[in-house]
Amino acid sequence: MKTTPELRALCTPSLKANEIFIHPNEGFDLGMMTTAYDVDLEGNGPTLVRLLNECPKECVELPPRLFEKLGKPKLAVLKYDGTKLIIEGR
Repeated sequence: MKTTPELRALCTPSLKANEIFIHPNEGFDLGMMTTAYDVDLEGNGPTLVRLLNECPKECVELPPRLFEKLGKPKLAVLKYDGTKLIIEGR
């Protein structure tokens, strides 16, 4: 399972409930090389992960509902096994 270092967790109200944005550098850490991935987000179901250069480096942008569900973390670590994504809030 591939893992990112700790990322700043940002709540982005404009995101859809099943969308997450990360910078391509963080996507590379997870083995993601294209711009979008359909993943099974643990405890949240199907989710679209988008790799965007506009996303700040060393950050993960989360929709408000997921951000609250994770306990409004300051930091998050993403773990990905090729189909399933786990977000650990810290």
